[in-house]
Amino acid sequence: MKTRTYIFEAVCCAQFLVFSATGPRAQAQTLPVEAGHLSGTLRSAYYFEVMSPGSILPDWDRSYAIHHENEENYSPDTPMVAMYDATGTRVRQGYIWPEGAGSVRVRVTAATQEGAILAAGRAAMRDGSIQHYIVETDLAGNTIQTLLTGSFGTERMCEAPDGTVWAVGRDVQDEKVQRESGVLRQYSFAKGLLHSYLPEITVEAVPPGSKGPWFDPFHTYVRCGKDKVYLYLAFTDEYVEVDAALSELKRWKLDMTAVPHERANGFAVTEDGRVYASFSPWTNSGNIRGLYQIKAETENPIARLLPVAGTIQVLEHGKQPPAGTIILLWGADGNQLVVWRTDEPNGSLVSWVDVIHN
Repeated sequence: MKTRTYIFEAVCCAQFLVFSATGPRAQAQTLPVEAGHLSGTLRSAYYFEVMSPGSILPDWDRSYAIHHENEENYSPDTPMVAMYDATGTRVRQGYIWPEGAGSVRVRVTAATQEGAILAAGRAAMRDGSIQHYIVETDLAGNTIQTLLTGSFGTERMCEAPDGTVWAVGRDVQDEKVQRESGVLRQYSFAKGLLHSYLPEITVEAVPPGSKGPWFDPFHTYVRCGKDKVYLYLAFTDEYVEVDAALSELKRWKLDMTAVPHERANGFAVTEDGRVYASFSPWTNSGNIRGLYQIKAETENPIARLLPVAGTIQVLEHGKQPPAGTIILLWGADGNQLVVWRTDEPNGSLVSWVDVIHN
């Protein structure tokens, strides 16, 4: 299983891609302004404890920054997760301990509607088996519900308004079972697996440098809205919506013309249902950073990427991104977006902004 991205490594990687971009000098591009423009910073907050060089990149969900330890834990009395509110203040610690566990690793976290903690990972059980799990804590941080997902490892997740958990991941059984298993699943703590979508074989692709098709859920994002679940699939450059009430899935191919060598590094859905993604260079040929609205229409199989004016930077060879360049989109807080920029000190300051539509 791949190691989680670290802030220091992410910044270094971004700078390496800037300096090593190949091809002729990038020219300014005229992009259609169809998704409005960003307001000035409405407010900002420091996250010194959780967002510093060498730290694991935190998860962002429902305006909470959620940080977890990467080490294996052998005691239910050891806190493994810390949750910070929109002011950067630590509001709770999570004691992540699936029922029957002997030792625990946390892989990913999210927030419940009430502001408690969801955590998923892998546990060595007292009976000697290895189980993947999803757990929920109360507001005191104590584990109160456990869901064992067997060989399905969760990489991204969110909680829907009905209390079910939507998880993106992989089944780690033999290859045939793995490729036929759905990578998007809906779970209930009371009933277990409710629905499975997108068999892995349907979301595989051959990324640069690979000899054959495969799927990596780490480069996928999932967000739970009021009545839909929203998904970005990096390897196949796709956007997906699931109507939870109807169990109906719609799938669009993304028009990547504006960002041909880039990949999303942030994904957000606002309260009013607007969907945004931040993009950064993925290969040495990439040279664009920016914020885009994903616009999908039922009658069109292609979803468009509409640039948000003032956020698109065409990086020039040998130069660092200008101050204020958006590094990534953390998420949404109501109808506001929460972003991280290049000039934010030590990577610990995040900013709240509005997208002002024409």
